[in-house]
Amino acid sequence: MAKNSCVSKQENFSSWRIIQANNDSLKSLAFPVRDFLPQGGWEMIQYNYKLNWTAGDQGFEGKLNKILQALCMRPASKQANAIFIQLSFHNIGREMAEKVREKIREFLPRAVVVGMTEMLFNPEGTTSYVNINCAFFQKAKVRMLEYDGVPEDFGKLGLEMGQKVAGMQDVRAAMILGVMAPKLSKFIENFVVGNENVVVFGAIAGMYEDAIEEAELNSTLFSLDPGNKEANQFIYGSSPMRRGLVVVLFSGESLSVRGDYTLGWKPLGKEMTITETVGYSGIGKLDDMPAVDIYRHYLKVKPDDHFLQNIVEFPLVIDRDGCLIARVPPGFDEEGRIFFTGDVRVGERVRLSYAVQEDFLHETELASEKMSQFAPEALYLNVCGTRGMFLQDKAQLETIYYHRSASQLNACSGTGEIYYYQGQGGILNCALVAVGFREGHSKSALTVYEAPEETEDNAPVLLSARMAAFLDAVTRELEESNRELRHMAMETEKASIDKYRFLSSARRDIAEPLQKVMEMERRVLKESSEPHIKAYAAEGRKAGEIVYSIVQRLFDFLEMEAGNFKLNEGEYRLDHLLDSLRDELAETAGEKGITLNFELEGKVPSVLYGDELRLRQILSNLLGNGVKYTLQGSVTLQLKAEKVGASEAVLAVTVKDTGIGMTDEQQAELQNILAMNVDKKFSTLDDTGIGINVSQRLLKLMGSGLEISSKLGVGSEVSFVLHQRVLSWIPLRQVENVLHEAQREEKHTISLEELAETWEALREIADACERESLDYMLETLEGHTLPAREAALLLELRTAAQEENWGLIQKLLR
Repeated sequence: MAKNSCVSKQENFSSWRIIQANNDSLKSLAFPVRDFLPQGGWEMIQYNYKLNWTAGDQGFEGKLNKILQALCMRPASKQANAIFIQLSFHNIGREMAEKVREKIREFLPRAVVVGMTEMLFNPEGTTSYVNINCAFFQKAKVRMLEYDGVPEDFGKLGLEMGQKVAGMQDVRAAMILGVMAPKLSKFIENFVVGNENVVVFGAIAGMYEDAIEEAELNSTLFSLDPGNKEANQFIYGSSPMRRGLVVVLFSGESLSVRGDYTLGWKPLGKEMTITETVGYSGIGKLDDMPAVDIYRHYLKVKPDDHFLQNIVEFPLVIDRDGCLIARVPPGFDEEGRIFFTGDVRVGERVRLSYAVQEDFLHETELASEKMSQFAPEALYLNVCGTRGMFLQDKAQLETIYYHRSASQLNACSGTGEIYYYQGQGGILNCALVAVGFREGHSKSALTVYEAPEETEDNAPVLLSARMAAFLDAVTRELEESNRELRHMAMETEKASIDKYRFLSSARRDIAEPLQKVMEMERRVLKESSEPHIKAYAAEGRKAGEIVYSIVQRLFDFLEMEAGNFKLNEGEYRLDHLLDSLRDELAETAGEKGITLNFELEGKVPSVLYGDELRLRQILSNLLGNGVKYTLQGSVTLQLKAEKVGASEAVLAVTVKDTGIGMTDEQQAELQNILAMNVDKKFSTLDDTGIGINVSQRLLKLMGSGLEISSKLGVGSEVSFVLHQRVLSWIPLRQVENVLHEAQREEKHTISLEELAETWEALREIADACERESLDYMLETLEGHTLPAREAALLLELRTAAQEENWGLIQKLLR
């Protein structure tokens, strides 16, 4: 990913200290000028020095003086509009860093100076040094903003900073140096808002353990760099800071900036979803499994003292907004959680990655050639130490590639890299970030260089190289296959949508005439006084309901497949529902000599509000299974209602049979099928109707679920509970075995308690102006013997309902 320069604006900042380098504050220095500027003037010059240090080294200060004197004597030091110095420390304490800074202030008082502690992943990390990189800008401006300490709100600080920067003129780049903190990513996310065309880059210093909250951390990160002691972790602004942030702004109308982010690792294997995070930078679970288990499963790596060394060659990668970001966990805890130096988010998909050294280096070389075409006059590299661990003795090649176009470049390594440009990036791991600066017009890359010599090797190819090449080829083939499968899936989904639209239209075309026929038969039943006509209408209505139910079942299943299934609630009479189930199953049960029992425990309300069709489908399936697998004895449906509110009840439904039952293994298999929510035939017991799995889906939509118990040779029991709204508390009447049609023709006396509950339900319906529910309730009341006063009131309500006079209805019910 390569990024070119672009323009933005800015100015003053209140709560941050601002240091600006320009020619106005130039102080004369008593050093002779020994070299000359290039003919025709100059634009930008960069110099790099490395100074080793050992405790008690008396010559260190003298060497430092010579370096600073050389910089000060250069003509550019007097004519530069801005001077920028970046210091990189390793195994040097803050006291010595402060002495270095004071010396720079003495020789180059105009310079903006920043610095940080480096992190080196090598066994010789005990060496101590300071790297001094100085850039002279002819026209550009350099400002430093700093915050000493830990901000209370990183996001707020980032937003405030970003808004200030967006208001400045011609800001081309921003270097951020930070100390490890869990919420540093929030600062960067908000800082870049409004500064999308500013190249944001930098690095992170500090002890990794400081970034972890509420975790007993096991980390081997700093054991890889024995010279990096906790006391030596800091960044440098106006002074060394154990906690804080430093931001350097580079601005100028003639300033051009190019940024490159190179990774080199490629995704491998299947995607996993982050299902649990710990703070901003930890993963608790991947696909609901402890995160550390991924390394056990794929790499046979255990979380121990060598954890980081064993996994560093296989970073996790996240595709975030089209940018591939790597994460290597330096730390873990006893709960199997892993921790990073960058942020991670719930729901992000991650994969392990791999690299082949040859391809890895080739990618870096290509990026360096593009940078060379930009012709940078100053170049800054932030290189992750994990790249050196992977490349081993070839690690220096990456820096050498960039040295060919900028021999005095600055390269440093921290515990994390920062890069963000035009909506992509953030805190990175395993990355190489290169940012080049140039003043003036575009230049041609005149530098001529030769590629590093490669010796021919006729020795056998190492097994690791062959395995890496094999994985590379297999991964590319798998990705191509996955692309084809995704394309096929999209085509299949499109075809399914078209099919669903057609079937939805067909559903309406079939259902509407059936509903009209059933409504006409209902009117005949209500208005006819001839018994044989009413009998014909009743039979016709039952047949219509069965056909309508079959059609609805078919289309409901198709809707479930399409993911568009919804409940269709309304008022219904429970006795009608039970009678339709009896009529559907009575013949089959009679042929097998099985008794079909419908038992009501206590007072079960007669009129409810819910999805009658779905409830009927569930009961039909459960009773049908009971009849099918019962050879002798009975199948019993038990109903019990518990009042939980003025107009709400919990309906407990149980279906028992004396059938063949199930073994423990069959029950476990059935429970697994229900838990997985998949359409799968259950062993030797084929499902009937819409299938027991679909029954479970329907109940889940209603906020319930199946409970199943069974004993081989004894029988099975299936139960569930449903919350239903009650429209009439008038209870169903208990009869032996089944409910008969004659029951509905015979009028029963209603108790005063039941009547009071019914009036209360009617008042709720009247307040909501629900015409269909009102008609249903009044029709139900007509089937009972009422006291004279209530019978007269019922007639008045009937008249008011026909006129839809809701005011009068509400008045009568009060």
